[in-house]
Amino acid sequence: MAIPRLAEGKEAVHSARAHRRHVSRACESCRQRKTKCTGDRSGCRNCKDSGIICCYTDGKREKSKRQMASLENKINTYEDIIHKLGLRFGLSEEQLLNLALAEEDPSDYASSHDGFLSPNPDPRRQISASEAIAPLFFPGFDSNLDHIEKDFNRDEATQASGFVGQSSEISWLQTLATELGNECNPSSFSGKEPPPATAPGHHTRFISFPNYHLDAMEIPMIENIDPYSYPCKDVATKLYKTYLDWVHPSFPIIGTAYFGGQFQAFFTNPSLQPGSRWLAILNLIFAIAAKYAYISEAEWQIDKDAHIVYFLRAKALGLEHQLLAFPDLQQLQVEGLTSLYLLTLGHANRAWTFCGSAIRGALGLGLHLRNLAEGISDTSKEIRYRLWWSLYTLDLRLSMMTGRPSFINDSLCTTPLPVPFDEQDFGKEGVISQLRRSYERSPLSSESPPVAHAEISLRSTAADIPADAEENIHSPCGSSYFVHFVQLTMIAKESLSKLYNPSTIRKSWQSIELAIRSLTLTLDAWLKNLPKEYDFTVTQSSHVSQATSNQRLSLALLFHSTKMSITRPCLRRVASPIPEDKVHEFGRKAAEECVESAFHMLRLFPEDLRAATLYTVSPWWCLLHFLMQATAVLALELAFQAQHVRDKAPMVSNALGKAYEWLSLMSRTQRAPERARGLCDQLLHHLKRRENLKVSESPSVQLTSLESPVDTPPVSLPVRTRESSADSDPSLGVMKVDVQASPVLTGDMNYPPTHLLAAAGDLLTQSENSLGMSSNYEDIFPYDTGSDQLTGSFFPNEYVMDVDSSGFYHF
Repeated sequence: MAIPRLAEGKEAVHSARAHRRHVSRACESCRQRKTKCTGDRSGCRNCKDSGIICCYTDGKREKSKRQMASLENKINTYEDIIHKLGLRFGLSEEQLLNLALAEEDPSDYASSHDGFLSPNPDPRRQISASEAIAPLFFPGFDSNLDHIEKDFNRDEATQASGFVGQSSEISWLQTLATELGNECNPSSFSGKEPPPATAPGHHTRFISFPNYHLDAMEIPMIENIDPYSYPCKDVATKLYKTYLDWVHPSFPIIGTAYFGGQFQAFFTNPSLQPGSRWLAILNLIFAIAAKYAYISEAEWQIDKDAHIVYFLRAKALGLEHQLLAFPDLQQLQVEGLTSLYLLTLGHANRAWTFCGSAIRGALGLGLHLRNLAEGISDTSKEIRYRLWWSLYTLDLRLSMMTGRPSFINDSLCTTPLPVPFDEQDFGKEGVISQLRRSYERSPLSSESPPVAHAEISLRSTAADIPADAEENIHSPCGSSYFVHFVQLTMIAKESLSKLYNPSTIRKSWQSIELAIRSLTLTLDAWLKNLPKEYDFTVTQSSHVSQATSNQRLSLALLFHSTKMSITRPCLRRVASPIPEDKVHEFGRKAAEECVESAFHMLRLFPEDLRAATLYTVSPWWCLLHFLMQATAVLALELAFQAQHVRDKAPMVSNALGKAYEWLSLMSRTQRAPERARGLCDQLLHHLKRRENLKVSESPSVQLTSLESPVDTPPVSLPVRTRESSADSDPSLGVMKVDVQASPVLTGDMNYPPTHLLAAAGDLLTQSENSLGMSSNYEDIFPYDTGSDQLTGSFFPNEYVMDVDSSGFYHF
């Protein structure tokens, strides 16, 4: 075979160049296999031969340019964020960067704190100004933030008190006892021997001292009580109206528009046989109202143990034999009202337990989520929302009192806030439909700032609301007050999770400072957005109603309580402040704000030392908690020689005297304030002796010695009895007493004006006409003589919600 001749000249050069041609960019496949690529845009020859997709990517230069542009955009964004954060929190960019570096390297923070807390720190180690500050709480107070040093299962006393965390005012008082050098002898307060001596330098922490709650005391039990008995209509009406006026605005756990009609029908028609859970709710309402009537020294007379009778009836009807039962809405109301009642007695630990059970039941029924079910009326949805928020606020307040974590995770909740309408407005044309649209458009979850929740709700509602209902949005009412009440509770809950969380001990002080600044700004924003009727920082208008004035005072007390909880970590002894140190300056200002909040809170208490004046504030079941918070803060400031408010030391002393006066007044009708007053006696005595201070002497208040609930004369109530074979078993730590006849409620009805519902005094009489109850009860209450229960709905068809033959009503 002949061999072809080789190309010569230009033809040979052109052929070689064509064969060795280089492309500017190889495809990704050829690049990875390191083979020569033909560079065809439609697909190189190698990829076509291999049957794979040919893909061209950017080269190194293009990729580097693109990445560099992206990094520059990110840097500009970060710089803008840092600048805005610095303006918001009053920190320089350098301080924010140092804070970020401290968070990335917690070992440096731990070593700096170890050096500060160590009794013999290394003198060769140089401590900077930012490291030289005291820890989150002064030594001996923060060391047990993430652990316990006592056995809370040791005996009945420790089990009754339980663990008390550092957000509680009881823990603050324990800190005061430690600061005073453990001079306060717990045996003189609790009647027990003091604990054994500990090693030198170790701070003794008493468990039961100075706990003024009454969980260690048993609740008396009345023998042979008939749970199906009830008071006469006149007594029941007074108690129910008391509940509407002084409990429901801050705890709307029941739907009063429906419950009022049921209440009237029950006391009008003796043949009705409601379910046991409805009767339990009714008796709990009576128990709470009777407790309030006694401690507020109402003009109409009531026995001091009447509330116990009502509670034991409710216990037999709705609490016993419920361990394995599945929760429903009525059972949640029973447990929530039980928790509130126990709190009014001073049994905080028991109240915390029942509230936790109610919260878990509410989570099981999905009340923590927005309800879009088509088969449930809008009114029923709103009542469920209010039930949830009632449990939410009670859970947070009990968490603050006990210092324990909340049962609720806000990040998992989307329940809308209550609407700014009272329940008597729900039937107005167009209101509910417009509010339903606001629910669907504005899911309110915890991802939004707490202050923005109500604003979103109001804006989305007011856009399409009818003119006659729009006035209610901007005018103060019980529901709008509760919206602001819930907002403030959410801020307090955020402070609990950010400042009193066990993980806080692993954070740098700069991050704690940033959290305090953020919470303070959120709290100030809440105050700024208050309607003028509720703004307690300005002079009150003479045109404001008494109900609005009481709600205004309630928000003020809760505001200063939250402010003290936020700034309390900064209230500590400063050994040697460093000049011109911004860290110490922030701590000093925050501590001063804490003391000022205690001042302001005590100024809110009226000068008139009368129980009827004091208990017009709702939530009145938190008054002792608020009072002891302010007392603990002011006493701590005196123990620190008034370092933060040196020019106001006499005012601190006078304010403590005023707090003592109110404790003395409250001690006339309640045992928990009496124990708190005895505790303050000891602490102030040792404080005056150590600091050589003059604290106001005991007031000239006539004190009556409180008899133990166990030793009180047994009583009974004038009742109407329905046939029943129910037996009640002792539980909840109750103890039996005998029953003798004695009058409970006498005198004419002299009652404060109802402010929750418009003309709520006429609710009980108008409900017959509104529900069509004047003629034939059989049409409304189908009754099965075989099962001895109501077989139909309690309301006409237009009011039907959920029907359950085992209960008196459902929603």
